[in-house]
Amino acid sequence: MAHYDEFAWFYNRYWNEDFHGLAFPILEQIWLPRVPPGGRVLDVCSGTGYLAGLLSSRGYAVTGIDHSPEMVRYARENVPSAVFHIASATGFHVPGPFDGAVSTFDSLNHILELRGLKAAFRRTAEALQTGASFAFDMLLDEAYQTHWGENFAIVREDHVLTITNAGFDVRSRRAQCTITMFRLIDGCWKRSDIVVEERCYTHQEIESALRSAGFGELLCYPAADLGMAAGIGEGRVFFVATKL
Repeated sequence: MAHYDEFAWFYNRYWNEDFHGLAFPILEQIWLPRVPPGGRVLDVCSGTGYLAGLLSSRGYAVTGIDHSPEMVRYARENVPSAVFHIASATGFHVPGPFDGAVSTFDSLNHILELRGLKAAFRRTAEALQTGASFAFDMLLDEAYQTHWGENFAIVREDHVLTITNAGFDVRSRRAQCTITMFRLIDGCWKRSDIVVEERCYTHQEIESALRSAGFGELLCYPAADLGMAAGIGEGRVFFVATKL
């Protein structure tokens, strides 16, 4: 996860608020009414803690897990009222039970093998109370064949970021882009290059993995139908699954 450590500063500065400003109203509509007020919430792939902060400010007791130590460092600074652990989504163990779980910003698409996705769903189910709901969003085919990873740049006096799209392989169902970052630190420019890869799962694969992990009722909401703007909402689906 070293490459996510390198990306944490940019992620914390640019990506969290923009995405969750659109995603959180959706979660308030489709998922939060299922979580008891003041309940315990598990944030899977919590990043630098922006969603955890929104939930904490509304009185929820949030525990976040993320595989990147640098992401977790930012999260602990940003949301001291929440608890964060450095752990993989496919192998975490945290004291439960939780009243709800959430994973956002297509984090689960970063799991590149179906067995890993099943493991993440299983770990999440094990942490939840019976009847608790797990909300998450994932990108399906349309996203990877349109706007995902499209060329993009941010240029500032002391930092630069570029994204270069390497495309979507329909056979492996994997998409790839390269992020190049420059930061001016103590008078010297530091460069970092990371390759971000995601796996496009089918709706059937997602549903089957949830069932095998112990989830029952499954609700699906295309992000575009819930008002998420075309670029970020295209091909994105929000799921809400209930633990049996």
